[in-house]
Amino acid sequence: MSQKALVLEKLGAPLVLQARHIPEPKEHQILVKIIAVGLNPHDQKIRDYGLIITPDHLPYITGNDIAGVVEKVGPGVTAFHPGDRVFAQADTSTPDGGGVQQYALVPADLVAAIPKSMSFDEAATLPTVAMASFIALFHPSGLGLPPPYSKAIAPFNYHQRSLLIIGGGSNCGKLAIQFARLVGFGTTIALAAKTPEKEAELKELGATHVLDRYAEDVAEQCRSIVGDGLLYALDAVNMGPEGHALGVSLLSDSQKGTLVTLLPGGVDESKVGNKPAGYEVKFSQGSGHLHREMGQLFWQCLPGWLEAGKIRPLRYRTISGLDEKAVNEALDAYRDGAGVTKVNVHPHESS
Repeated sequence: MSQKALVLEKLGAPLVLQARHIPEPKEHQILVKIIAVGLNPHDQKIRDYGLIITPDHLPYITGNDIAGVVEKVGPGVTAFHPGDRVFAQADTSTPDGGGVQQYALVPADLVAAIPKSMSFDEAATLPTVAMASFIALFHPSGLGLPPPYSKAIAPFNYHQRSLLIIGGGSNCGKLAIQFARLVGFGTTIALAAKTPEKEAELKELGATHVLDRYAEDVAEQCRSIVGDGLLYALDAVNMGPEGHALGVSLLSDSQKGTLVTLLPGGVDESKVGNKPAGYEVKFSQGSGHLHREMGQLFWQCLPGWLEAGKIRPLRYRTISGLDEKAVNEALDAYRDGAGVTKVNVHPHESS
């Protein structure tokens, strides 16, 4: 049997529609009929210049945010059954796992049931941005903070600490703000392209302060809130040879602080000021497949956080069918820096 899929055949080229086989689930795998799959900015960066992949990965099926129905389970899977509503972060290391197709395989330990109150589209806004933010904040490869399920939260005294999120208005930024609220950060500063509507939204999600990241005095505004005490910062949007200078410049001078980035980049030392205590910059890879132990715990906990209203899905728009033109145009909008509402593709619908 065959299915339809959008495939990247050559870096820098558009995704193209192809027929593929429907894979059989192996041990501890689930075959999911994809109802909605979310697109993210990194899908555009993969398409255009191969972020995190090489030509050896081609052909490549992108799309990491899977929401759908269990079609079939492999040997050893007991927690899920055909017909269950599930969501997961796709395993795009193999074409059988990529999301922008009608069926995909997912590991049974990195999938969760969609809460009854949530739609497939709401669920498909979350896997990658939530996982990326969670790993950046709580995994040792990121800031290494005590995660929400850890007994170390109480002695850490989150309420006395501050977090800076550059790109707070991005999808990853919005999830990072919510996780910061979940663990109880006393001060969460979101740097965003500020409008009254966005400020209200980010404060509702948990930011204590929202600053215009394009303001000439944004550094002074941030320092007026945290003084010289900022030890934790996350940059969700910047990249390039000098992309992380702002985040480093706002870290404490008297104590060693850490900036975690979701995109690769560098720091122009001439723009960060004197840092006698030093600093650390870490590039975080937000994959539950790569950080499997934390990924398993994340998927065990996420449905409960959603049902309790502690984490909220994002706004979205939809594309009907595996429409090559519409999907590539959505990725082009990310490329062009447009204000993009998260896009979900419905692979089984007619375009």
